[in-house]
Amino acid sequence: MIDRKKIVQVLFVFAFVNIILFFLNHFYQDRLVKIKFLMVVNLMLICVSIFNFIRLLKSNHNNPNAVVRSVMVGTMFKMLLFAGAALAYASQKNAAVGMPTLLSSMALYLIYTWLEVSWSKIKK
Repeated sequence: MIDRKKIVQVLFVFAFVNIILFFLNHFYQDRLVKIKFLMVVNLMLICVSIFNFIRLLKSNHNNPNAVVRSVMVGTMFKMLLFAGAALAYASQKNAAVGMPTLLSSMALYLIYTWLEVSWSKIKK
C-alpha cells in the first residue's frame, strides 16, 4: 500500500526548487537560464505528479503488473504532456529556449519521475 506521507517528498522538492528559483530570479542578472520557464515547468511537474499519485493510489497493489502499468502510463502521460507543451511553446515563441534551460528542465523531470517510481515500490 502506498503511504500518503510520500507526497510530502514531492511537495518538498517543489518548494525547494521554487525557493531557489525565486532567489535566482531576484539576484541572478546573467539570463543564461530562463527562470520563469523553469518555474512553469516545476508547476506543471507538481500538478502531473499529484495526478499520478492519485491514480497510483487507486491501482490494485496486489497485482504487480497493474502497478508497473500504472507507473508506465503515468510516465508516458507526463512525457506526452511535456512534448505537447514544448511544441506549443516553440510555435508561439520565435526565440530559442537555450540548452541550459532545457537541461535544467530535464533534471527536474528526472527528479520528479524518480520520486514517482519510488512511490510504486511494494513493501512486503
